[in-house]
Amino acid sequence: MPYRRNYSATENRPDEGDSSLAFIYETTVDPDAEDNSHASTLDMVGYNKRVLEVGCATGYFTKALSDRGCQVVGIELDPEAAAIAEKWAERVVIGNLDAGTLWSELEREQFDAITFGDVLEHLRDPLATLRAAVRTLKPSGIVAISVPNIAHGDVRMTLLNGDFPYSDKGLLDRTHVHFFTKRALDEMIKEAGLVLVETRRVVMPLFQSELGVKREIVDQTTINSILEDPEAETYQFVVKAVQDNGTRTLATLAHRVNELSDHVHDEVVRTALRHAEMHELNAGAERRELNLRAEMHELTLRAEMNELRAPHEEMRKLQRDLERTRSALDQAQRESAESREQVDAILKTKTFRLLAPFRRLYARLRRRSDPDTVVPGAT
Repeated sequence: MPYRRNYSATENRPDEGDSSLAFIYETTVDPDAEDNSHASTLDMVGYNKRVLEVGCATGYFTKALSDRGCQVVGIELDPEAAAIAEKWAERVVIGNLDAGTLWSELEREQFDAITFGDVLEHLRDPLATLRAAVRTLKPSGIVAISVPNIAHGDVRMTLLNGDFPYSDKGLLDRTHVHFFTKRALDEMIKEAGLVLVETRRVVMPLFQSELGVKREIVDQTTINSILEDPEAETYQFVVKAVQDNGTRTLATLAHRVNELSDHVHDEVVRTALRHAEMHELNAGAERRELNLRAEMHELTLRAEMNELRAPHEEMRKLQRDLERTRSALDQAQRESAESREQVDAILKTKTFRLLAPFRRLYARLRRRSDPDTVVPGAT
């Protein structure tokens, strides 16, 4: 099987109907692309170098190197793909890296740069291949390596969901036989007799990889925990290494430079997370402020309603008192009318008329003693 390359999901991909695996990830290389493993590797190699490209496939990266004045020798398993790559290469060595027999064809070769573009994860023994390649490296040469990050947050969430979905490309390519984290890559480079001098990263935010993890199936606590790792959104590592010449100065300096680079990356990621947290806090504060304003508005309306309700209740009380007063007045008027009727009835009786002379006499007597006295029926 040919050695395939994995690229970020943002890069163009060829028609996957092609039966040859060496053609699956064929693409156009953009040297100026940002957040891209091809562009980073080209930058690490530089110009006008003699380059060993391990796993050159159909030569699309070979062409990009050639355009920069580089002389390229390729290694490829698929003869058909190798024949295409020879258009831009000095020559292409056809063979199986895991067999280890092809290095005899390169034992007298010396290169300024060696590239492993998403190749090592497809090998049974990537360390043995890296060691063999380093033997062809000039003392001043560099090795550029890119590998996918198996510890990407989307892979972690997929595993937490009880799944490990192999596919034809990407982080869980079914032809991967080795999986790399940053630490595993660093250890392999050291064991190959190299010193790591630069690390770059291709970043893929959570939930945007080809794994298709759905945001709604992962709780926020889990997401926060995953994002505590600064490498959680690293999709690929692209590293540059040089030969360890055995001097403590070189090793110490390289370690300090790489440590500083990782520290800067970690701080950038943490700063971005803090900004995201602050944005969420601000959004929460704004929501709480809006809620408080709504509550205050509701309380104000209630107070206004209570203020309106108080005089309304007073008016209803006065109205009830008025109704009771009217009812009492009506009752008094009815009783007064009844009294008049009774008086009129008495005045019309025969007995009352027969007593008229006596009432007049009584009235005269009363007027003499009290001029203001009025005797009914005395007139």
